[in-house]
Amino acid sequence: MATTKRGRRDAEPQINARVKILNAATKIFADHGFKNATTRMISSEARVNVALVNYYFRSKSELYRTVISELFEDVAKPMLSIPDTVTDGESWKLAMRTWVRRSLAICAADRPPDSYAARLMGMEECVPSDLAQDIEHKFAEPVRRRFFRLIRMALPAADPQEINLWASSVSAQSVVYAFTNNRWGTKYGALSSTPVRTAWLDKVAEHICDGIFCRLSFQTTDVGPE
Repeated sequence: MATTKRGRRDAEPQINARVKILNAATKIFADHGFKNATTRMISSEARVNVALVNYYFRSKSELYRTVISELFEDVAKPMLSIPDTVTDGESWKLAMRTWVRRSLAICAADRPPDSYAARLMGMEECVPSDLAQDIEHKFAEPVRRRFFRLIRMALPAADPQEINLWASSVSAQSVVYAFTNNRWGTKYGALSSTPVRTAWLDKVAEHICDGIFCRLSFQTTDVGPE
């Protein structure tokens, strides 16, 4: 059945309302966390009737799940293909640099959507929501497994505990450098310009990678199932 011009005009406000709610919810959840955010706060931010939140998303939990899914698609999903680019030692180093640089950029982000993703990840670590296990299984776990694969290319015979130690060490460095340098940059204005921030991210990522490459080197892409 063909859609009439009237039908297209009627559909537009509905689509816009849904997008407005989703954008507003992302901001409110990132600012207040799942538990403290309310549908009334979200509808106020979106400037829509509160009944529309339930109309489009049925519940606050479902809205939160949709927000996390959208952020994953925008921010984290592109990282999943990084290990697939490895064919030799040089491409492994490039993949590791790409992974570390991207992780650091997310942790140190000062603009959406990366900044929203970083805040929500931090909140889920410190004050897990009722959906924490679902979020871990659907979104955090796939990313972690792909990074494990990248590390196992240098440590094919390592046990899971050693792989996890390496992954945790690299991730922790990204978080710590992002926190301390963001705080320093905010205080002194040193990281306020995009070129300066980009140069800083490049330098810190290379510093982290130098430590990795001092102890690890590429061995094989044949590391078995994840």
